[in-house]
Amino acid sequence: MSLLAAGPLEVSEITRLLLAMAVLLGLARFMGELARQFGQPTVLGEILAGILLGQTVFGAIMPGSYEWLFPSNPESAIAVAEEGFIVMSATLLLLVVGLEVDLSTVWRQGKAMVLVSAFGIVIPMGIGSSLGWFAPDILGGVEDNMKVPFAIFVGIALSITALPVIAKILMDLNLAKSDMGMLVISSAMLNDLVGWIGFAVVLALLPAAAPEVVEGVVHAAEHAVEATGGGDVAITIVLTLLFLAFMLTVGRFLAHKAMPYIQSRWSYPGGVLGFVFVIALLCAALTEHLGIHSIFGAFIAGVAIGDSHHLRERTRDTIHQFVTNIFAPIFFASIGLRINFVQAFDPAAVFLVFTVAMIGKVGGCYFGAKIAGLSKRESWGVGFGMAAQGAVGIILGTLAQQAGLISEELLVAIVIMALGTSLIAGPAMQKVLQLKTQKQLHTVLSDKHIIIDSPAKTIHAVLGELSKRAAEVTAITDDKLIFREVWSREQVMHTALPNGLAVPHARLPELGKPHVFIARSRDGIDFDAADGQLSRLICLILTPTEQPDTQIEMLALIAKAFESADVRARCMAAKSPAEFRAVLNQAASDAGADLTPHDSATLGME
Repeated sequence: MSLLAAGPLEVSEITRLLLAMAVLLGLARFMGELARQFGQPTVLGEILAGILLGQTVFGAIMPGSYEWLFPSNPESAIAVAEEGFIVMSATLLLLVVGLEVDLSTVWRQGKAMVLVSAFGIVIPMGIGSSLGWFAPDILGGVEDNMKVPFAIFVGIALSITALPVIAKILMDLNLAKSDMGMLVISSAMLNDLVGWIGFAVVLALLPAAAPEVVEGVVHAAEHAVEATGGGDVAITIVLTLLFLAFMLTVGRFLAHKAMPYIQSRWSYPGGVLGFVFVIALLCAALTEHLGIHSIFGAFIAGVAIGDSHHLRERTRDTIHQFVTNIFAPIFFASIGLRINFVQAFDPAAVFLVFTVAMIGKVGGCYFGAKIAGLSKRESWGVGFGMAAQGAVGIILGTLAQQAGLISEELLVAIVIMALGTSLIAGPAMQKVLQLKTQKQLHTVLSDKHIIIDSPAKTIHAVLGELSKRAAEVTAITDDKLIFREVWSREQVMHTALPNGLAVPHARLPELGKPHVFIARSRDGIDFDAADGQLSRLICLILTPTEQPDTQIEMLALIAKAFESADVRARCMAAKSPAEFRAVLNQAASDAGADLTPHDSATLGME
């Protein structure tokens, strides 16, 4: 007997809720894995799962069954509980995004990061805001009293960047640890921070934003806005900015100090995970109470906690895996539940949103990178990398539609744009950077480039040892100069890769040609790898300053050379530099010569 024919079933509402969540999560995970097997982002499959279960397919074919499983009445107990699951999913998803924002990395990138991020925000936001202000009807229309927040939102939606998507693309292309890769990641971090602060302001500007806050806090805030004659909106903005300032200063400091205590006295990883989630939920509850969505509080909590170097990469990865495999699929699948993607598809809006997003973002970041001194090819690579919006753009659009700010037509256009830019970014970067090489690692190594069984126990010691060896081989005889440059780059972001590899690097003037030096460590050295492994093969990459593209090529060579577990094991068993090189030579001969870095995939990274 079908659900539709049976009518109301004699089951509890709790049973219906659990069944709905099981169906939503199960199909989302299945479709996400199916998309991944075809080389597409998992978020694409998760959204398709929601479309299949939503009004577009399931609701059109079996409306009674759809209504029984996903009731549309907002006062229904099941609908309220389902909405609670979805809000929790979005909140924790933004916690993960916030944890990816390493403030210290952002500040260390300096001028280049500021220029790329600034141009990547100002140009597309200027075009998007103008479009939202002067031609709102093309984008689905907006009420007159919401025209200002609508225009600002369109600008933000077309200028935001998806940090998780970018990180995955850079890892797939073996560029994550390159100078260009770190510039893209740090620029995306700053872009995200500015974008979410802007979105919080947009929510505060909505007519419905009238927070009921504690009387004493309101009284204090009213003094801050008295001169401007501001009301509830001004109070909300002031309180939000105070929360932001507190979390990024005092809150950040307290989280950093608390982390060692928790890690030493509480169970691992349960204690740290509990601490992170409690702080995130408290901050989410506060911003929700202030009239700003809970996701903003969770995002800022993630930024404050994630900036502590005491939070290990392995812990970050545990949080990331838990949230992105359980809560993220529920959120992305929920997007398709209430929208008919066929009826809401507007070709003009889709074309306009996609075109403006690509031209504004790629062009803006390209000019920022060029002004910062990057080569033409690297500048185009930065532009296309920063264009990927992925899940972040979709989250923005969904929350704006739920707040009544944008139409279903514009949400569909934003979803298509976010997916399209994410699909294009990787192949476009590979094309403009010309990531194809005929070289292999063993051809740039001599016996002097390899240190067998280094006695070093720390990053500092092994980099010093490699720098001394480089001074003996290269035209630069000052090992302290080499060490300073390499150590400075390592301080920006640790260069560990999965499977026991590390790729510290630096660009040096008057080097002449690129060099790779390899130190093998039996005991392993802690480079803070995401998979928790110690680094046993430390590959120092030195490239000439005037050859910016060479560093990317060297990273690709290393990725290709050590992608096989068998090759890594044989290199660890080699008894001399000559035998070490012979292993690489034989592996290259077996694999063939004409492969691209992208063919080497992700060194086991998923």
